[in-house]
Amino acid sequence: MKRSLALAMCAALMALMAGCSLDPLSGRLTTAQPDEPTYQPVSPSADRLAGDERTVTLYFGFGDMGMLATESRTISVSPGTRLEQRVIEELISGPDAAHAQLRSLMPAGVRLMQLEGVDGVMMVTLSGEFLNAPADAPADWEGDAYWAQEVPRRRMLALQSIVCALTDLGRYDSVQLLIDFDGDGGRQGERVQRYYFYPGTARDAGVLLEAVRRDESAVLTARNAVGAALDCLQGKDWERLIQLIAPGDSEGERPSQEEAQARLQGLGYTLTGFEVGDAMVAGDGGSATVCVDVQLAYGDGDAREVNAFPLLLRRDAGAWKVTWSSLMGLLEGY
Repeated sequence: MKRSLALAMCAALMALMAGCSLDPLSGRLTTAQPDEPTYQPVSPSADRLAGDERTVTLYFGFGDMGMLATESRTISVSPGTRLEQRVIEELISGPDAAHAQLRSLMPAGVRLMQLEGVDGVMMVTLSGEFLNAPADAPADWEGDAYWAQEVPRRRMLALQSIVCALTDLGRYDSVQLLIDFDGDGGRQGERVQRYYFYPGTARDAGVLLEAVRRDESAVLTARNAVGAALDCLQGKDWERLIQLIAPGDSEGERPSQEEAQARLQGLGYTLTGFEVGDAMVAGDGGSATVCVDVQLAYGDGDAREVNAFPLLLRRDAGAWKVTWSSLMGLLEGY
């Protein structure tokens, strides 16, 4: 009995030294709460560890093609800051100078006001500047047939740059845009009318922009780059086509724009139709192959088809581009 009492007293003493106490009613040990928490709080609004660095994919406009191309960037995420916040801030800051063909899509002065994730949708509140017309749009752009289509299209491309960058993180499947018209950040923004982004939509206050999912057709993937290049070739838009041709490959350098244009214009036939297959990307991510079917028409009325021709692409500063030698193999090899 004495031995049992001694053991119990020893256990109680050890418990007290360890920061525990003996509950007189239950006889169980309880742990006292420390003055300061000894754990790292985790909440939906906090990201990872202090000074964490992440490599993310950012989306910017590619030249004047009306499509998105990518830039890989390593960013720092400070304590208590969402990764999504840092991604949007980097989109607002614009592309790196090394990516000369990439263009910022964010209007001047736009700010990120709030972020909130709700059931797989990221609610992104931006300042009212996001709805401003592009700097190169005329003051009366709404009355101009071209700009009445172009301004909403550019707004949607800017929104898609946010959607693609955020959905790449694998946490959300869509983005709901909200606008803080007051600009003070004191409250969540409000949904905006759909016509801001879709030309031809009625200016009905009740028709609001819904949550937007990523649109792969807006991104210059390897497959889309081939489709855009062949579309330019079919329309004889040589200046835009040159933007989609890699500066060099294993067969040599791309000729100057003047030489390339003269060679393309000298073709004895025109491209009347085409179909683009799926892309096969190499393991290093720096090259890809896309097979195409094309229909060609000659000046004498003759026609010809080329099937399953493999076009080779290279990544150039984040953008997929067709190699000159591969394109010429398609156009001059038959």
